[in-house]
Amino acid sequence: MGFLGIEDGHLTFHPRNLIAFALTITVIAFAICYDMSIKEGHINPPEYFLSSSINYMPASSIGAFGLILAIVCIPPVMFARYIQVENNAPNLLVNKISLYSSWIASFGGFVVACFQARSNIHIHLAGAGVFFAFSLFVVLSQLYLDHIIRDKVPRGLGQKLRIGIGFVSVGSLVTLAIQGLMILIEYKGDVSKGTPDGLKLPMSVMELLFFATCLAIYATMIPDLATLRLRLSVVDVNAQDVNTSGARMKPYL
Repeated sequence: MGFLGIEDGHLTFHPRNLIAFALTITVIAFAICYDMSIKEGHINPPEYFLSSSINYMPASSIGAFGLILAIVCIPPVMFARYIQVENNAPNLLVNKISLYSSWIASFGGFVVACFQARSNIHIHLAGAGVFFAFSLFVVLSQLYLDHIIRDKVPRGLGQKLRIGIGFVSVGSLVTLAIQGLMILIEYKGDVSKGTPDGLKLPMSVMELLFFATCLAIYATMIPDLATLRLRLSVVDVNAQDVNTSGARMKPYL
């Protein structure tokens, strides 16, 4: 089973392979960026924020390149998940919320990748806030959807793992938010002053933990989406006969 292919004139994507690619490229990119940033002295322990690892060249370029490659995989993967749930439990508002939340979170990820903290701290933090908040919506909505379709879709390993991930995700983000609020109060809203020494380690740990849950929630979908395919076709809008024109066929799973 390849990453993608061409079948009967359609470009075919395998959602679970997109997930595997996105996770792999994310881990590799951050591993390289952390290694480079620590060696260059751009990360000073006990501060291990994700933002610090991609704050200076060339790590910033490597991080942006890797993150963008990974993020573009999220929308098609979540569309596949949306259709899977829709086929078993049609017209669920929470299913649409989960889909749109993943797309908005992707936008926040693009902002984080393109605007490093060193270049514009306010835009960077805004992007991070969007990514974190809507990623949490994805996690919680997927837990709820698992509950809704539990009698229609076999309870697999992915569903079981998402329960534990949900608890860790909520706990780590709430803790991170409280710590961030403490900084805003102490610095009177001036985030450019950085992180107080006493909060550097606990905040960076909570950030890394929450980010890990964001990756993990997509990893749990690999077995769920194993039998699904995304098929993309080219549509000739001038074709008159939709049955005989192969290019007129709609994209489908």
